[in-house]
Amino acid sequence: MKRNGNSPKILLKLPDVIVKLAQDLYPHPLCEFMYEISTAFTEFYDNCYCIEKDSSGKIVKVNLHRLLLCEATAVVMDKCFDILGIKTLEKM
Repeated sequence: MKRNGNSPKILLKLPDVIVKLAQDLYPHPLCEFMYEISTAFTEFYDNCYCIEKDSSGKIVKVNLHRLLLCEATAVVMDKCFDILGIKTLEKM
């Protein structure tokens, strides 16, 4: 994935996944979708800084579009967990 790559595109699949879930009444497409999101987000997070700091730790740049992508990913994952009946954690 290059830069923000596939993460936003994957998130847009949610309505289709929910329709399939409602039609088939099997949870595995939703679980596979969540795995796909997790994989893409991990790659994004490893390769793209949301908040850039200098060597002293001072914030030099905040990439708002990347922070919004992180927030959107969290919202989608939260909705997916809710559909599956799994309570999400606020902190780890």
